[in-house]
Amino acid sequence: MIISRTPLRVSFVGGGTDMKYFYKQTPGSVISMAIDKYIYIIVKKRYDKNIVLNYSEREIVSSVKEIKHTLIKACLDMVDIKDSIEITSIADIPSQGSGLGSSSTFTVGLLNALFTLKGENLDQEELARLACKIEIDICNAPIGKQDQYGASIGGLKKITFQSNEDVKIEIIADNNNLYRNLENQLIIVNSNIVRSASEILEKQKKNISTNIDRLKFFPALVDQFEEYLNNQSFEAIYAQLDHYWKEKKTLVQSSVKKDLEKIYDFHVPEYCHSGKICGAGGGGYFMFFKKEDNGLNLKEYFDVKIDRSGSVIIYNN
Repeated sequence: MIISRTPLRVSFVGGGTDMKYFYKQTPGSVISMAIDKYIYIIVKKRYDKNIVLNYSEREIVSSVKEIKHTLIKACLDMVDIKDSIEITSIADIPSQGSGLGSSSTFTVGLLNALFTLKGENLDQEELARLACKIEIDICNAPIGKQDQYGASIGGLKKITFQSNEDVKIEIIADNNNLYRNLENQLIIVNSNIVRSASEILEKQKKNISTNIDRLKFFPALVDQFEEYLNNQSFEAIYAQLDHYWKEKKTLVQSSVKKDLEKIYDFHVPEYCHSGKICGAGGGGYFMFFKKEDNGLNLKEYFDVKIDRSGSVIIYNN
């Protein structure tokens, strides 16, 4: 039996520039952070020929081509496992439609476990590259490339996307003081609005592709935000996130915009300095910088710590 543990992620700035229609014209970049909320993938051999899958649904099939779950199907094809396997996924928090990169976290973790089962050890960047191939090229998901690298590689990092498909990873200020200050403030809050990232990104793509000049400012914001982090200029960080939230919500459907604005306005400025919606923007989790002794007492929020390990195998026997 193999168990992989792969972190979910939050991104601060730069989302959208990891989409191919953007970085093919000009390099994109994001600031991403792996967090201590995980998806676990358990794989084990079976002594019959069945393929048994346990996720939000349960599937029992006799061949890969019968599998309904497109990501699992594509991963098994890639690793060349045809039968006699059981796969189970478990998440620390409700993660479907969360904006925390759950589908990519799932894919990275599954590939890690399956390759380990086959006796192959892939490095984290290769896992991320193959997860991109699965989701974007094979399953045709209209998503970017930040989530796969954000999940596979731990820590706080700047990820740059080049037009030739190269991806550059730079760890930001790996020092305990910055990490401690971030961890003392960061929370994620569930909006309880569940959405499909693929659907939202497909709709946003139609709007953004006609306004590509607007996104060209985002990489500069990323560089500025990286400087703020290195200098621990938190007042500037709060201000930029607030600005980024205002930009992001212009891309959100009007049907949910008011609900999301109510959540943000409840938290900021009374309980939190600032924040933003995670992921594609149509629901899922908010990320906030909470104020000290803010009196916030909500069952829907989680403190977060920075995961430094990325996708790892925690059991192999």
